[in-house]
Amino acid sequence: MRLVVFVIFLTVECWCDVRVSVDRVSGEYNISVANRIWLRSSHTALYAGERWYSSEDGSLPLIDTRLDQGNDENLGEWNETQLIYRLIFSGTETNVTGRVRQWSSVAAITFHLDIGNEPLTSSDSLSMDEVRTVFPSFSIEQIDMNDHRGYFTYAGEIDFR
Repeated sequence: MRLVVFVIFLTVECWCDVRVSVDRVSGEYNISVANRIWLRSSHTALYAGERWYSSEDGSLPLIDTRLDQGNDENLGEWNETQLIYRLIFSGTETNVTGRVRQWSSVAAITFHLDIGNEPLTSSDSLSMDEVRTVFPSFSIEQIDMNDHRGYFTYAGEIDFR
């Protein structure tokens, strides 16, 4: 199983309530801090078999959303919104799950993309400047002149093979 993890540390002036809301029709989600939209999602996509599968064109449709919660021995309690997409690749149907995890102990959100056990192979060798997955992605807009939102992101990959 391959899992890609992105971490975003929110730059906020105080400890605030972080929420994720999902539009089940479009598959778009918003991340709000203190009831103010901080980030709006863009599309989710995967590159496999010499083509892109995307939530934008319907080839990677959102089929379900779920909520989960748990506890990490180092970072503490978390709540998670799961975005479940259907991927049909090489005649096999598999679920791809994007996870948006909100941590209680720190003002941080982590993003996890679980592509399941199906290898998403391609004969195209992508360079280091190209991506094979697009999650998370955001549409960033300045709301007004006093809008000083920001985020820090760090990406890493874990290979469980």
